[in-house]
Amino acid sequence: MRAALLFCLFLLSAPALAEPVEIIHRFGTTRIDAPPQRIVSVGYHEQDFLYALGIAPVGVHDWFGARPFATWVWADPARKAVGAKPQVQRGFEIDLEWVWQLQPDLIVASFAPMDAATYDQLSRIAPVVGPPSGYPDWGAPWQEELRLIARATGRQDQAETIIADVAAVLADIRAKYPAFDGASAAVAHVAGTKLVGYGPADGANRFMTALGFSIPDDFDTLASEAGNFSVSLERIDLFDRDVALWLGDAAGRTLVEALPAFQASDLAQSDRSVWADEQETGAMSFQTPLSIPWAVRRLAPKFHQALQGD
Repeated sequence: MRAALLFCLFLLSAPALAEPVEIIHRFGTTRIDAPPQRIVSVGYHEQDFLYALGIAPVGVHDWFGARPFATWVWADPARKAVGAKPQVQRGFEIDLEWVWQLQPDLIVASFAPMDAATYDQLSRIAPVVGPPSGYPDWGAPWQEELRLIARATGRQDQAETIIADVAAVLADIRAKYPAFDGASAAVAHVAGTKLVGYGPADGANRFMTALGFSIPDDFDTLASEAGNFSVSLERIDLFDRDVALWLGDAAGRTLVEALPAFQASDLAQSDRSVWADEQETGAMSFQTPLSIPWAVRRLAPKFHQALQGD
């Protein structure tokens, strides 16, 4: 009797894949014949998407930050809610042996360091959800990633609810701060002796656009196929906008603020920089349905203060 009851509970909580589904992504078509039970995420942020959908992966890939279970503060409540304690792969490249040892029945790689050869190797282990088709590397909207993962796991309705909820949060913040509409914004990262900027398809710039900010047109021209561009520290002028959001660490901030070009800029004179802390930098890098609401509530007041020159 107890075994039968447990089986019934499993059926009620299992993903609703009534029949095989096919997932179309950049590397082709993946067929999934049965509800996946052992999911491994080999991309840099896909664990957030799985937790948002109520799914506990058995393995995840750490990007940066070395957090327990590769999970940051904005996603940890959702991880705990599904009881996930996944194995974690460290290092930037996908460890194929590690994936194989976890015996997955689905591999999620929608934001992963993966080429066609790696995709083929992973496909020999289990069905693979690749990046959404029609977008450059790292350039797909998070909504399309979520829809792919949701289709693979039978949770499409839940995904649409999540997308609507995040959109509502962004709309509420935008309505609260009308000064954001039309103001120019630049997102920058300090990398050694270089300043890194991003094209309009980058997740952080999509985030800013959703709040009403405009991204400089020349960023689209400057961005490479990878979606970013790198310039010398003296090119502060490229980031001298109504608001500049700096992603990095304390050392990067010290370096930028000491630059004569920065000190002489309108950006510094009017105090229009927002210096993201470690958690905010992480959230802006992840750009997931869990990190975006968390980040916007933290950063929107700071953007407002920057526009006021405070």
